[in-house]
Amino acid sequence: MFDFVLASSLCMLIAMNAAGQSPTAAPDQDQSPKVAVAGQEVQAAEIPLVDEAVPADPVGQLDRRGGEPIDPQRILTHLPDPTLERSRAEERLATEEFAKSERLYIQRVIDRVSIIGRSEKLPLTLEDAIQRAMANSLTVRVSSYDPAINTARAVEAEAAFDASFFANFSRNKQNRPSASALIGSNVDTQVYTAGLTKLLANGMRATTTFNMNRTSNDFQFQDFDPVWNSAISVELRQPFARGFGIDFNRSGIRLAQLDRRISRETFRRQVIDTLVDVEQAYWNLVSARREVAIQARLLGRFEQIYEFLLVRRTFDAYKIQISDTKARLETSKAAFIQAIANVRNAEDRLINLMNDPRIDLADDVEILPLDFPGNAPVVLDRLSEVQIALDHRPELSEADLRVKQARIAVGQAKNQILPQFDVTFRYTVDGLGISADDAFDEVTKNDFHEYFISLEFEIPVGNRGPKARLQQARLRHGQSMAGLKLAFENVILDVNIRLRNVESFYDQIAPNLESAEANKDQAQAIKARAESKNFVQLNQELNALTSLASSRRNLLRALIDFNMAIIELERAKGTLPEYDNVIITSDIE
Repeated sequence: MFDFVLASSLCMLIAMNAAGQSPTAAPDQDQSPKVAVAGQEVQAAEIPLVDEAVPADPVGQLDRRGGEPIDPQRILTHLPDPTLERSRAEERLATEEFAKSERLYIQRVIDRVSIIGRSEKLPLTLEDAIQRAMANSLTVRVSSYDPAINTARAVEAEAAFDASFFANFSRNKQNRPSASALIGSNVDTQVYTAGLTKLLANGMRATTTFNMNRTSNDFQFQDFDPVWNSAISVELRQPFARGFGIDFNRSGIRLAQLDRRISRETFRRQVIDTLVDVEQAYWNLVSARREVAIQARLLGRFEQIYEFLLVRRTFDAYKIQISDTKARLETSKAAFIQAIANVRNAEDRLINLMNDPRIDLADDVEILPLDFPGNAPVVLDRLSEVQIALDHRPELSEADLRVKQARIAVGQAKNQILPQFDVTFRYTVDGLGISADDAFDEVTKNDFHEYFISLEFEIPVGNRGPKARLQQARLRHGQSMAGLKLAFENVILDVNIRLRNVESFYDQIAPNLESAEANKDQAQAIKARAESKNFVQLNQELNALTSLASSRRNLLRALIDFNMAIIELERAKGTLPEYDNVIITSDIE
């Protein structure tokens, strides 16, 4: 593929950098995963000719053994880019002598391949396309928020063990008639309370409270008024069945942390999918542009032969011959119109995937892909590739994390099926005085104590609800285990298929090239063989030209399929980001 690490510079496109090219992070969410690509900014000051492009090396981190790659010039002869086709044709017209019909054919090819030209031109390598997509893709950006959201959820789960400070004040003033001198009729009570409470990891709740009461009344036998009561108490409430244990009480945190890891794997999978889409769109554009050149050549030859028949219609060309050639010509015209539309669609698709703010779908921009699909031979070790996939495939990591979540859920359900058995212990020191200071001083002397202990026991009759939830948790755990095994099997199958595709598509390149060259030789031989072309010879030439165009399309398809097979293999292994030198980072691990 490409070596994106340049010796002179290493540009890391980090989220929300000074250039504003991050695909991942919002201003206050630095914990979101970030995507960086090793490379350089695209410089489009000068448009190089397409024949200066270097064929892509599709091998990347794969083993490079086997035969020598096919000479790219042999392939480019059959599959020129429209820009190169135009420049070469114009050079031939300017430097060589041609018959009138041949000159008209060359000019028609020039005119047709020029149709896809736009007022603005953007030279683009595959590296540039990947870099722009990773810096600006809205799909990647949307997915990048999920890990940050789940990080916040993990913090929320941890916050259950944060200490809480509480305070309250109440006043109750009563003035009501009394039937006894031993009961005051005018009572004013003020209560001040403050304290701390905290849930511990083993399920115990510890609470410390300071309480101050001020009571004023008109009770005539009271020694002093108002009366201040103060108390400091410590209460410990410990469950010993339902709700007991560090594992149970921290299970919510663990589940939230697993959710975060799952979201990171999901984000990685989204990055991989986006990379595949970008590379597919890039090679589709390469294919669509060269299809235009192939179709322009074929259409020009059909027009040349049809016009030849029209000239001879008055003495030896039959109407059926002219009609047959006309039908082929119109079919070729329709195919050329579709080829132009395919180029436009491929450009729009690539622009949409890159989401580059400097390029708008409404702009009149012609994308000039500067890379050509490579044909370097590869030898693959199936067992090694499968092992890499098992180590790196995001789907396997997600499935494994879901198994862990299901196992935790089973533990939670087992805990909730237990009866409630809570023990509460409270120790209180009391004080009394004519003022708040006196009451507090009395507390500090530790003369008056209270001890309180309670036992609470509860079990639902039948306990069907918790038992049903436990059964559900066990079934989900079994389901997740089956899902993990299925994911393993699917990954192995996927890698095996992608490996065969790489090998088979590579093996198709050379035969298709030989077929194109043989059809080219046949077409040239038929054309040069006869001075007076009869219909049989012209029909043979039409068939040869059609076969030549078809074999060229097959060659182009084989090259594109081979390069995409490499990409699909890297996706099947889960290593496509590393293959494309895309780095996924996060500020919080």
